[in-house]
Amino acid sequence: MKTLHLLLSLLLLLPISESNRELFTVNAPRRVHGTVGSAVVLPCYFTFPYASYTTFEITVIWKIGVFYTGTVLFNATNRAKGQGDFENMVHTNINDRYRLVGDPRIGNASVEIKEARLDDTSEYFCRVEVKRPALPAYMKENNLGTILKITSPPVILNMSTRVVNGTQFTLVCHVQGEPSPNIMWIDPQQSRLPMNASNTPVVRGPGRYQVVGELHDPKLGGNYTCVTTNTFGNSSQVIYFASLTEGRSVLKVIIGALVGSLLAIVLIVITLAFWWRKQGTMVFTPQRERYDSAFCY
Repeated sequence: MKTLHLLLSLLLLLPISESNRELFTVNAPRRVHGTVGSAVVLPCYFTFPYASYTTFEITVIWKIGVFYTGTVLFNATNRAKGQGDFENMVHTNINDRYRLVGDPRIGNASVEIKEARLDDTSEYFCRVEVKRPALPAYMKENNLGTILKITSPPVILNMSTRVVNGTQFTLVCHVQGEPSPNIMWIDPQQSRLPMNASNTPVVRGPGRYQVVGELHDPKLGGNYTCVTTNTFGNSSQVIYFASLTEGRSVLKVIIGALVGSLLAIVLIVITLAFWWRKQGTMVFTPQRERYDSAFCY
């Protein structure tokens, strides 16, 4: 009989427990956008059945990549500190880049990412755990996750000149940005060269979100400008190129200067030699002449 009463009691409690679990929800937007260098907030809101209690603990967990088994980036527990006062105890904060900006006591588990980077682009999952002594714990994670997309205006990382066999030259412009930037070249005569043509190809860069623009066999000597643009901005940088004709002219000038200097040195040496010879003839008298002069007296 006692067993029957216990079973009936458990059956009566079961709907209540399931009903409470239905009240526990976690919601986050599917997509969030941010820009490089700015703070980005990942929103997350939840409802729970213990809202009228103050003795429960709320743990907020943010993961990246995969639902449930993803890498934990942030983990903090909100708990009672005193009469009507609460505190957040941070357990995990990868690279100290995350901050709980929502108030879990009012169902807000939002976090902020400091100084967003392009490689922050990923899918994030918000998990909330509510625990209270002597009562069942509630845990829930948003299944779909939040896709964070970070964008950036183009930035020219570096420019250089590549030489093959000493005669084939290529100007290189290395750019980073998202969405993928366009690259255009302007020659020393301020003429815009065709974009992504056979002699101005744009190829994928060595890193993510990077592209490399090339200018093969530039014909003119002078300043070439790399101009890069995407929907979020633009950037430009100048590189100087000395053409083969200009290089030969400079080489001729250098050789001419060296030959002229060498001829001047030879002329000076010859002049000094003649001068020294002349001075020696005037000052010194042969030994034989001095001896004969002594007998004349």
